Amino acid sequence: MKQIYAYLLFFFCGIFISCSSDDRSNSDQASDGLEIIKVDLSEARDGKLSEFFEPEIEYIWLKDDVEEGLLGRELSQIFFHDDRIYVMDIFGCQCIQIFDRSGKFLNKLRSYGEGTGQYLDFDGALVRNGEIMLVGVFPRKLMWFDLNGEFLREQKVSQRFGGAIYSDREKRYYLFNKASESGQFFIESVNESFEDTVQVIPFDPEIYYGSYSDRNNLKSFNGRIYFGQPFQDTIFIANDGNFIPKLVFDFGEYGQGQEEMIKIKENLEPLQQMEFLNNRAKLYLSTIWHITDSQLYLKASHEKESYNIFYTREDNRTHVINDEFVNDLNESPHVNSFFYQFSEGKVGCTIPGKILFKDLQKKKAKLGQEGFEEYVKGKGKNFAQAAFAAKDSENPVLIVYTVKK
Repeated sequence: MKQIYAYLLFFFCGIFISCSSDDRSNSDQASDGLEIIKVDLSEARDGKLSEFFEPEIEYIWLKDDVEEGLLGRELSQIFFHDDRIYVMDIFGCQCIQIFDRSGKFLNKLRSYGEGTGQYLDFDGALVRNGEIMLVGVFPRKLMWFDLNGEFLREQKVSQRFGGAIYSDREKRYYLFNKASESGQFFIESVNESFEDTVQVIPFDPEIYYGSYSDRNNLKSFNGRIYFGQPFQDTIFIANDGNFIPKLVFDFGEYGQGQEEMIKIKENLEPLQQMEFLNNRAKLYLSTIWHITDSQLYLKASHEKESYNIFYTREDNRTHVINDEFVNDLNESPHVNSFFYQFSEGKVGCTIPGKILFKDLQKKKAKLGQEGFEEYVKGKGKNFAQAAFAAKDSENPVLIVYTVKK
């Protein structure tokens, strides 16, 4: 806990330097109820999906019945907005594929090039006011497209922002900047007209931040903006352009020390660093997390062992779940990580259609013909329908879970 409270003290000081007296009052009000999340791996147990998710699992096959709808395996971001699904494929088509909620391909946002209205690279997107905004664009700029992928406008910026999110509650954008030296800040907050800039969360040369993508650092739920970084133990909440600590992990003896990470960065080659992270590192805040008013989820590993950590906020309880869940919702195979936050309260993962169908065939072999027919008419109906439809497809099926309120 010594590291945690020292870390909190640093950030409280850094944040409040830029606050007026009114800001301090607002920040004090928003900081009520700091949530301490104690993680003890000796309490790890098997868990059931029904503990944390609503009964129905949704399956959405992103159809590849047209060539433009083909998708790669590594999809950077998937999010729902109204009746559409936006799939960011920066390693494949360098575009955003647009599907309806049944999985039918609609259109594509792709504007690759070096001119006005074009990009050579981008790393994140958000939808607001009927427009898609791209961030992390190279060359450095923000770009706006309509919901069909047609270019609207662009604006040059001094930073190549990684993640971005908008707060309807505060009417402000929050943009993540990969700060790398003293005097730089990780977050820029601006109003709707991109004025009134506030910079918060200063870079600290004594802290190890790693080199993961920035797009998962900012999360939104119910109008609140949350911010967390890999290798840290604190998740912050936005308050009038500033950030204050809100949820703090106490990993105890299982936590990864910052001092060791700094030494590894200084003394080991990149491949050696990766070997340490994959096999020997202890607990830290990872890139895979989501938050709602009811719970916080973190995918974590400790010396190669994998865990799902849930913190239920109403009763302040930490649940450390072993890598394998009991899928008591529909008894289908379950991929034991919730990689994507599709929308507020909707999380999940993807699996290629062909593999989903193989899972269904395994289920059939286990149940026998009569039991299988009963299963697909009952709790396995959604699973079976998606698996049969996508059985020859390399495109992903989205497996969507609804977080319990």
